[in-house]
This record gives sequence, structure tokens and C-alpha cells, in this order.
Amino acid sequence: MNAFDYIALDLKGKRQKGTIMSSSPRDARDVLRSRQLVILKIVQAKSKDQSISNFIKLRVKHKNLTQITRQLSILIDASTPVEEALKITALQFKNNIVKTILLSVRSQVMEGLKLSDALKSHPTTFSRLYIAMVASGETSGRLASVLGRLADDLEKAQKIKQKIRGATAYPTVLSVVALIIVVILMVAVVPKVVQQFDSFGQDLPTLTKVVIGLSEWMQRWGLFLLIITFTFFLILLRLFKKISFRLRWDKMLLSLPVISKMTKDMNAARFARTMSGLVDSGTPILTALEVSSHTLQNSVMQKAVIDASLKVREGLTINNALRDANVFPQIVVQMISGGEVSGDLSGMLAKSAEYLEEEFSSSIDIFLSLLEPLIIILLAGVILLIIGAIFMPILQLNTLIV
Repeated sequence: MNAFDYIALDLKGKRQKGTIMSSSPRDARDVLRSRQLVILKIVQAKSKDQSISNFIKLRVKHKNLTQITRQLSILIDASTPVEEALKITALQFKNNIVKTILLSVRSQVMEGLKLSDALKSHPTTFSRLYIAMVASGETSGRLASVLGRLADDLEKAQKIKQKIRGATAYPTVLSVVALIIVVILMVAVVPKVVQQFDSFGQDLPTLTKVVIGLSEWMQRWGLFLLIITFTFFLILLRLFKKISFRLRWDKMLLSLPVISKMTKDMNAARFARTMSGLVDSGTPILTALEVSSHTLQNSVMQKAVIDASLKVREGLTINNALRDANVFPQIVVQMISGGEVSGDLSGMLAKSAEYLEEEFSSSIDIFLSLLEPLIIILLAGVILLIIGAIFMPILQLNTLIV
């Protein structure tokens, strides 16, 4: 696939510029004409590390990927050829980036590639899991139903992400606002009040001395502290890229009382739903385990699945292999055991995923209901201490006067 820069006119005569991926200039012209554009100029893009795929993959939203998958599922289920389904879906998007990706995939399909192979040219847009499920659908002849299942899973994953964002947004905003208020009080308000205290000519209360000392320290070292904090977070981000540190961190998360349950439920639900989709689409168990491991965000649980796949390869059942790891909720292990016995592994995994998603949602609600008042009480207490430290000398002086 090559990148071509073009200049064209739309139906309203408006000049448009852009880049399109295609196997040849002729195919690129055909794609542009299908968009009802009058081509003025088209040339091969200069290869200045300008892999357009890298440019566009970062900008495809999760919502758009879900819409693409759902639309392809509906069209293919209606016996529409894959290349035609890709074209129809592409033309329904106003987003030129999405169009470019789909038309690029369509061009490769028309050249004889399977859909799953064509999707591999956009690995950031289409994950290994996505491609593996599409490949399974092609092999089993159930591509439409597999794409429909993928769309369902993408929608549920999006709901979980929105739940997490919603749970963390309010406490984060509240903490930041309160922190700004505290800094303003300590850096701007307290120093001005201290000037008034100097004229009192009396010993200040201990709390007031402590607050004044902290205020002076923040004025002197506040910027340095900010730099230290920023540097610390940069170092922490780099450490997270090291497998050994990430394993220790994730192991620590799994040992915390409330965080552990939410982490296990969220990751196990994602694993179970992914495994269910892969098994249902006809993917071999070992391949399904390997692909599903990449959906786990906790590295300890991910390692457990990888180790389990090795034990399964040696002849152990999935439920026993995961039980030995002792990091997955018992409901998952028990459901897998029931699925292996009954022959309905996919269905049992789907049920466990639904149960864990509900558990995760309930845990988030409870955690948030406890966290919000705790943050409010804590920060209100800090602000009240500062205000109290300011007013105590004034009240003390009034008492002496009386």
C-alpha cells in the first residue's frame, strides 16, 4: 500500500486536500471519484516516515470502531460481499480518517487478501483480538455473527470505560479544586494576615505558628516541590514500562482490600468475555487463551493466563490451570469447570462475564459513595484548620481586650 497526496474539488466546488492509501494511482483515483470528487492533482506522498496508517490509527475512536463493526455485521449478514460492505460502510462516515482506513482495507480485499489479513495493515486500529476473531469467523463461515458479537463486546467494554471515568472524574476534580484553594490560602492569604499578627505583640497559638511555618516553607520551596513531584511522576511512568516493576505494582494492587476486588472483577470480566467470543467463533482453546491474555491490564493476571496456557498444552484442564494461579475470582473458575463438563464453555464464560461486570459496577458505586464524602471531609478539615489558625489570634486578642 502506498500513500498518495491529492487536490480535488467537491460537488460545491470547494477545494480539498488530503492523503489516501491505495495500491496504485489508478485505484486512488477510483476511490476519490467514488467520493464524488473532481481530481485536480494526485501524486505519491513523500516517504518522510509518513506512514499514514500511523497517523490515522491514533485517531480512530472506540465509538467509530464499534459503528464500523456493527455496520459490517449487518451488511455481511444480508449477503453483501465483503468488499462492497467495506465501501458502503466507509462512505457513511464523514470522518475522512475512518474512510481512508476502510477503503484501504477494501483495496487489499479486492486484491485477493482475506479481510483478517487486510486488517493487519492497521494494527493500532484493529487489535490482535479483533483480527483473530475475524479470522475465526472467516474459517467457520460465520463472519457476520462474529462481527456482531465483536460489536456487542466493544459496546460493553466502552460502558466499563465510561463507568471508570465517571467514577474517577468527580473525586479528581474535587481534589484539584480543593488543592488549589489550599495553595492560594497558604501562599497569598496567610502571608498578608501574618503581617497583621506582627503588630499584636503577643505570643501566637501553636496552630497558627505551624500554619505560618508551612506557608513560609511553601513560598520558599513550593516551586522546587512542584518540579520534584513532576520528575517523580516521569520516573514512575518509565518504571511502569519495566516488566519487573509492573509485576510488583500489580501484585500490590491485588493485595489491597477494595481495589483488589475491583481489579480482579474488571480484568476477569474482560478475559471471560473475550474467551467466550473466541471459543464461540471456533478459535482453538490455546489460541483463545493466548489472545485473551492481551486483554488483561493487570500483568500478574496476564502472566497467570500465559502460564495456564502452557499447562493446558501439557494436558491440564483450563479451570485447574487457572485455579492454580489463584488470582481469578472463583466464579470464573467454577463457570469454566461447568462449561468444560457440559461442552458449553462459551456460554458459561459469557454468563460469568455478565455477572462480574455487574459486580464491578456495584463495587464502583459503593467505592464512589464512600470516597466522595471522605474527600470532602478531609479537604474541608484542612481548609478549616487554616482558617482557624488565622482567626485564633484575632479571637485571643478580643478576649484580652474584654
